[in-house]
Amino acid sequence: MLYQWIISLPMMLCFFWSIFFATRFLRGSKEPRVTGMILLFYLAATVLYTDHWLYFSDHPSFFGEWSYTVVNLCVYPLYYAYLRALTRTKISYEVPLLLLPAVVVAFIFPLNVRFQWGIEDSIHLIARLFFAAQIVWVLVRGYRLIRNTQRRLDNNYTDDRSYLLQPTHTLLLFIGFTAFVSMLLNLLGRDTFDGSVLVSIPAVLMSVLLYGLGYVAAHTFMPEETIAQVEAEDEERARRATMEETDELFNKIITVLREDKLYTNPDLTIQNLATAVGSNRTYVSACINRRTNFSFSQLVAQYRVESAKAILANPQYTSDHEAVSSAIALSGFTSDQTFYRIFKELTGQTPLQFRRQNMPKM
Repeated sequence: MLYQWIISLPMMLCFFWSIFFATRFLRGSKEPRVTGMILLFYLAATVLYTDHWLYFSDHPSFFGEWSYTVVNLCVYPLYYAYLRALTRTKISYEVPLLLLPAVVVAFIFPLNVRFQWGIEDSIHLIARLFFAAQIVWVLVRGYRLIRNTQRRLDNNYTDDRSYLLQPTHTLLLFIGFTAFVSMLLNLLGRDTFDGSVLVSIPAVLMSVLLYGLGYVAAHTFMPEETIAQVEAEDEERARRATMEETDELFNKIITVLREDKLYTNPDLTIQNLATAVGSNRTYVSACINRRTNFSFSQLVAQYRVESAKAILANPQYTSDHEAVSSAIALSGFTSDQTFYRIFKELTGQTPLQFRRQNMPKM
């Protein structure tokens, strides 16, 4: 009885998360594309682990090896599709390409049975190789996806929004562990564990990972305005800008930052700056990147730290607490933590170290 319960655990967990995300989707999720993608992932995983449960329970599977092999090749591409939806990355050829092996196997399997080609073992071997390649692709591209999303955040906002991506990093970590275990089990083949209590080990391990994936996904939310979309026209204009046009725009950017002190606005965005210089955010972001090799947030951080340094060294602030509090409030920093981190990164000193070293001698 305990054995049966353990080997059914991954299936039950996948079924639980499928119901959870289906309910969220039907009730009108704020992010239907994101919820829909993670739902498809767990539906595919439910079919996969139902096949596992039937196989290790000595029950006949509805579609035999066909459904197991096909769905096994769908799970990680669907997870990658979820990551792309979560980070609001444009739809590309990648997901259909990753799903192509599943489509091919779905057709080859019944043809092999119908015409008795006798290539079932070859199909399994090729499917396992494709499965391993999918995992590598998803992990590498998933990491780049998160890194590019961080870059997009830095190019649109000055406040630190890296916390929004922390759950996504956790998700990728979970999928990395899950992928490693899946690849190992897939290469060994489930026949290796057939009739052995050893099957309980991967069953429990996969259950923990599948639950963790669902829990983190259920609590991960990326506000719609956080990842600003780039218009094709703006992208093309930025790409074709001449050096003279870039110089002219950059001079305007520096002027409004210095004279209008836009950096003192804690909620400053690239759109605010673009409006101030009469341009669009894509062009402004590209201009900053081209001229300084900085992101928008890094450029603004430079001005905020320079402002903070002037305040910290100002003798009118008689106490360290007053000087630091004023530096944070008047320079546009959104929090004490952000201020201390950025100040140390750019100066190599803490605010108090800088103040005590640069205060005028009495």
